Amino acid sequence: MEEWITTAERLLTEPYAAAVTHRTDGIAEPGLHVAYLMTSQDFYDEDDHEAAESVLREYEAACGGLIAALTERWGPSERIDLGEILDSSMRGHEPTPLTAYLCNVAGGAAPLWRRGDRHVSVVVAWEDRELPVVLTLAVGRH
Repeated sequence: MEEWITTAERLLTEPYAAAVTHRTDGIAEPGLHVAYLMTSQDFYDEDDHEAAESVLREYEAACGGLIAALTERWGPSERIDLGEILDSSMRGHEPTPLTAYLCNVAGGAAPLWRRGDRHVSVVVAWEDRELPVVLTLAVGRH
């Protein structure tokens, strides 16, 4: 857990990339850093969806633990409604790099901590039943 918090604090001070850059532990792009904290295997060959559901529950528990640790460190998070942000973007309001990323990989509400001119969020991303489950930490402009 401490390693993940260290990653968050590092990304809060790291300059943004000038262009999309894929790293072994995530991505960087203008206005956004994403760290892949945990990545499961893919489920392409899985006939039994129970294995994927089990991994999803494990990652959601890890996400909850990180949210608790960040809350202890930084105080309570705000909650942002990703569905509302997505609806707003469909009406022509351009989302920030952070909220655009979160809307692409998660749904529902997401925690958001304001840290100076940057914001931090943690979500479990599972874009498709055949793809890996990923615990992501995103830092960017809100």
